[in-house]
Amino acid sequence: MGITSALVCTRNRPVSIVRAIESLLAGDHGPLEVLVVDQSDGPDTEEALAPLRADTRLRYLRSATRGKGMALNAGLQEARGEIVVCTDDDCEARPGWAVAMARTLEGQPGAAIAFCNVVAAPHDPSQGYVPTYERSTSRLVRSLAATCAGHGIGAGMAVRRDVVLSLGGFDEAFGPGAIFPSGDDWDITGRLLLTGWHAYESAELSIVHDGFRTFCEGRAHARRDWTAIGAVCAKPLRAGRLSAIVVPLWEFGAHALWPPVFDLLRLRKPRGLARILGFLEGFFRGLAMPVDRKTLLFAHPATPPGPTLRDRARLKR
Repeated sequence: MGITSALVCTRNRPVSIVRAIESLLAGDHGPLEVLVVDQSDGPDTEEALAPLRADTRLRYLRSATRGKGMALNAGLQEARGEIVVCTDDDCEARPGWAVAMARTLEGQPGAAIAFCNVVAAPHDPSQGYVPTYERSTSRLVRSLAATCAGHGIGAGMAVRRDVVLSLGGFDEAFGPGAIFPSGDDWDITGRLLLTGWHAYESAELSIVHDGFRTFCEGRAHARRDWTAIGAVCAKPLRAGRLSAIVVPLWEFGAHALWPPVFDLLRLRKPRGLARILGFLEGFFRGLAMPVDRKTLLFAHPATPPGPTLRDRARLKR
């Protein structure tokens, strides 16, 4: 196996990004580069990372773009590895995690994307929660319908660089800072599955997520996420892939509609209404947006062509 590229996109989190990068650089488990795409408003993140840049494995990319999809695409363009391992700026990896993720995906020739378990950092569960994804057994996901049993999340993800670029990269309409401020991981998984690739979910590897949210913050978080889920579910239908209808029916019915209905049946105040409202908003917005039928990217015909990915970002060596 050649070099592994680990990619972290960040914006205005100078403290947590240092912890994330230190964890990725820890240990010596194979050829590795660590790419940081920084969309921060000021110089704090760059200054915080300066002491780590003596390590030649770290490559820093300052970008004037906004949105995680754009940051991911800029990182894919610069990555030297055939497999790019992605995590978030509020995660900490065990030594050798990135190379292990790349080897896992490499060992699944029919898969173009792999996920690992994402476990919560220590926190007080009475005050809030940390988004996680945990499986007890590994599995190979062969169809879009199979994602109804669960979706891996981008905090622990690896992709085949050339395959994703052949589909036009990540959809820049998704991810924090974009039109739909979440769902970049769900969207790329669905697009790969619909073009004949598989997804692999490993229960043997994990990464620690420190993204604590209070329950009050969770309501806004749910509305944000479910708006993106609605748009992700609408996109294949907008592109004429009518067989994909099983996913929105399942997600909306089982995870958005049923929980408040169940509360009503038990004479309790219904919870989770933000999921219903968010899903419907995203779904109908997604249906209204044109989709490229080949790449399954949302098209933006009213937007004039912008600079290329390389033009939009400047690599500081």
